[in-house]
Amino acid sequence: MMKASRLLLGIGSPIVCDDGLGFRVVEEVRAMGLPDLDVDQQSVSGLDLIEIMMDYKRVVVVDAIVTGRYPAGTVMVLEPEDFKSALHGTNPHEVNIHMAIELGRRLSPERMPRDIRFVAMEVKDVWTVSDALTEDVERAVPLAVRTVLELLGD
Repeated sequence: MMKASRLLLGIGSPIVCDDGLGFRVVEEVRAMGLPDLDVDQQSVSGLDLIEIMMDYKRVVVVDAIVTGRYPAGTVMVLEPEDFKSALHGTNPHEVNIHMAIELGRRLSPERMPRDIRFVAMEVKDVWTVSDALTEDVERAVPLAVRTVLELLGD
């Protein structure tokens, strides 16, 4: 099957409260049926993402983040470089996303997308088992969707 030139990738867990954000935003965009766009949802991070991103021209990743520096519902657009100092995921041995993308570019420069952006939203609760988002995060979903559409060029 031919890949589209663009990939929208939601990361997280649909059963852990605000960690379901990535899946939720991706579902909203999927429902729009945009042309030339593959949509994927993964509960992985780090090196597993390299394989998923291969051979696309543009990739937009949607993920929940907890920095404690912003109010819940704050939407940020980040580049892979912004993750240099951030450890992604709960396992300290996991390769962070920036290192994974760097590695992918070294191993297969011709297959790694040039254009990779992250739509990250500050969230509140990534511990409670629930399929509902917290109120502030839920309210910010439309903004995250608009941000994704802008980055995809739609």
